[in-house]
Amino acid sequence: MLYRAINGESAAGAERREDPGAAPPPPRYEGPPTPCPARVEYATPVFARNYQGVWRYVVQIPYEGYFTQTVEVTRCMQSRCHFLEGGCLSSPRWLSLLVAELHHQPPHSPEEAVDSSSEKSVHCDANVSQGCYQVRLYYDWFLVPGSCKCWRPDYFARYVRRNEL
Repeated sequence: MLYRAINGESAAGAERREDPGAAPPPPRYEGPPTPCPARVEYATPVFARNYQGVWRYVVQIPYEGYFTQTVEVTRCMQSRCHFLEGGCLSSPRWLSLLVAELHHQPPHSPEEAVDSSSEKSVHCDANVSQGCYQVRLYYDWFLVPGSCKCWRPDYFARYVRRNEL
């Protein structure tokens, strides 16, 4: 519209625009009838919290298609169930991903007595003034949303202990 005004065209055919602050309409579910419709997304995480709640660096080397780890994540599209009384909640599933961490080896002090027969050669991936760093690669476990299920309102109440007076 601004482009048309600059070029001297009339505003008779002006476009009607929605409020820019308004949220886009939620996606429509086009599949078969189900109590909790869900959508599947794919992500390549760089950082993620493992099952213990600790942030880990997830190894991703996307250059030239060398190595990427793609995760399938299922999200609920609504909070209430169709056809049933209850709420739609994500149900997690276990996933194993290759992670990396830097391990710092402090430098030896001159006062330490070093027994040459028992000393092992330490491999350093980076040797800086603070000492030796090693990159450690291993698989760690993560919980990701794996499905969307309809839960009855009283389901959790049966398993939660309440203090009766």
